[in-house]
Amino acid sequence: MNANHTPSYPEILLQATELRQQDQIVNVDEETQQLVIFRLSDNTFAIPGHAVRELLPVGEIVAVPGSSPLFLGVVPVRGEIVSVLDPARLLHLLPATTSSARNRRSRILIIQKEERNTGMLVDAVEDIREFPKSALQTQPATLSAELEKLCAGQLLFDNQPTPLLDVEAFFQTLQELCT
Repeated sequence: MNANHTPSYPEILLQATELRQQDQIVNVDEETQQLVIFRLSDNTFAIPGHAVRELLPVGEIVAVPGSSPLFLGVVPVRGEIVSVLDPARLLHLLPATTSSARNRRSRILIIQKEERNTGMLVDAVEDIREFPKSALQTQPATLSAELEKLCAGQLLFDNQPTPLLDVEAFFQTLQELCT
C-alpha cells in the first residue's frame, strides 16, 4: 500500500478481524489455573478454584456466642453446619461484611483443604476464570507483611494487582488464631 491509500471499509473490517484473532491465540501448552476472583472492601483477591467447594448466596448467619470476632457465625449447608468468617479481619482490612453492608452480590465462598472447610463472606464474586500460571508473580512487592503471609503471589486482574490467597496458609493461620 502506498502512503496516500485510504483503506476501504472491507479492508478495515479484515484488519480488525485479524487483530481480534491475534488476541485470541492461546498457548495451549501453557498450564493454567482456575481462579475465583472476589471483592472484599475495596480490594480484589483471588483464590484457587479447586479450593472453592461452592458459592452460596448470603442467607441468615447464626451467631455463636463466645466465638472469636473473626467468625460471623454458622450456616447450614445440605445438613452440615459450616462456620462463616469475616476474611477482612483476617487480612487486616476494614470489615465491610457487616449485615448492613451485605447486598445481593455478597456471597459465601465455602473453601476447603482436605477435610477442613469454612465459609468466607465476601462482598462480590467478580469472575471465575482460567489464568496462565505464568501470570502469577510469586514475589509480589506491593503486599503488606500480614497479607504476604497468607498469599501465594499476585496477578493482574482488570489491570489491578490481585493477591492470590494461599489456602494452606489461610487454614494454618485460622488454626493458630483459634487455639
